[in-house]
Amino acid sequence: MDEVLKPERFDASPNSAESAKQWRHWLITFENFLAALPQGELNKVRVLINYVSPDVYELIGEAETYEEAIIR
Repeated sequence: MDEVLKPERFDASPNSAESAKQWRHWLITFENFLAALPQGELNKVRVLINYVSPDVYELIGEAETYEEAIIR
Protein backbone atom coordinates (compact mmCIF):
# COMPACT_ATOMS: atom_id res chain seq x y z
CA MET A 1 0.00 0.00 0.00
CA ASP A 2 1.31 3.39 -0.94
CA GLU A 3 1.75 5.26 2.34
CA VAL A 4 1.17 8.54 0.52
CA LEU A 5 -2.51 7.69 0.05
CA LYS A 6 -3.08 6.45 3.61
CA PRO A 7 -5.30 9.03 5.37
CA GLU A 8 -4.82 10.31 8.90
CA ARG A 9 -7.46 9.44 11.46
CA PHE A 10 -10.39 11.87 11.16
CA ASP A 11 -11.02 13.61 14.45
CA ALA A 12 -13.07 16.78 14.36
CA SER A 13 -15.65 18.08 16.76
CA PRO A 14 -19.11 18.04 15.16
CA ASN A 15 -19.76 21.38 16.86
CA SER A 16 -16.76 23.09 15.26
CA ALA A 17 -17.42 25.74 12.64
CA GLU A 18 -14.72 24.08 10.51
CA SER A 19 -15.94 20.48 10.84
CA ALA A 20 -17.87 20.34 7.54
CA LYS A 21 -14.89 21.75 5.62
CA GLN A 22 -12.51 19.31 7.35
CA TRP A 23 -14.88 16.39 6.64
CA ARG A 24 -15.16 17.17 2.92
CA HIS A 25 -11.39 17.31 2.52
CA TRP A 26 -10.76 14.21 4.62
CA LEU A 27 -13.46 12.25 2.78
CA ILE A 28 -11.81 12.93 -0.58
CA THR A 29 -8.47 11.70 0.74
CA PHE A 30 -10.16 8.64 2.26
CA GLU A 31 -11.93 7.78 -1.00
CA ASN A 32 -8.62 8.08 -2.88
CA PHE A 33 -7.24 5.57 -0.36
CA LEU A 34 -10.21 3.22 -0.87
CA ALA A 35 -9.75 3.34 -4.64
CA ALA A 36 -6.16 2.11 -4.23
CA LEU A 37 -7.23 -0.94 -2.20
CA PRO A 38 -8.11 -4.31 -3.76
CA GLN A 39 -11.84 -4.04 -4.43
CA GLY A 40 -12.82 -7.76 -4.19
CA GLU A 41 -14.89 -7.96 -1.03
CA LEU A 42 -13.91 -4.59 0.40
CA ASN A 43 -16.17 -3.56 3.28
CA LYS A 44 -15.96 0.22 3.12
CA VAL A 45 -17.78 0.73 6.42
CA ARG A 46 -15.28 -1.42 8.30
CA VAL A 47 -12.35 0.40 6.71
CA LEU A 48 -13.95 3.77 7.47
CA ILE A 49 -14.38 2.88 11.15
CA ASN A 50 -10.64 2.21 11.39
CA TYR A 51 -9.87 5.75 10.26
CA VAL A 52 -12.16 7.81 12.49
CA SER A 53 -11.86 8.81 16.13
CA PRO A 54 -14.16 7.36 18.82
CA ASP A 55 -16.17 10.61 18.82
CA VAL A 56 -16.76 10.40 15.08
CA TYR A 57 -17.56 6.70 15.39
CA GLU A 58 -20.41 7.61 17.74
CA LEU A 59 -22.00 9.47 14.83
CA ILE A 60 -21.61 6.72 12.22
CA GLY A 61 -21.39 3.49 14.21
CA GLU A 62 -24.92 2.32 13.48
CA ALA A 63 -24.76 2.92 9.73
CA GLU A 64 -25.43 -0.21 7.70
CA THR A 65 -23.94 1.06 4.44
CA TYR A 66 -20.99 3.21 3.49
CA GLU A 67 -23.27 5.74 1.83
CA GLU A 68 -25.32 6.03 5.03
CA ALA A 69 -22.17 6.47 7.13
CA ILE A 70 -20.67 9.28 5.08
CA ILE A 71 -23.83 11.40 5.05
CA ARG A 72 -24.47 11.29 8.80
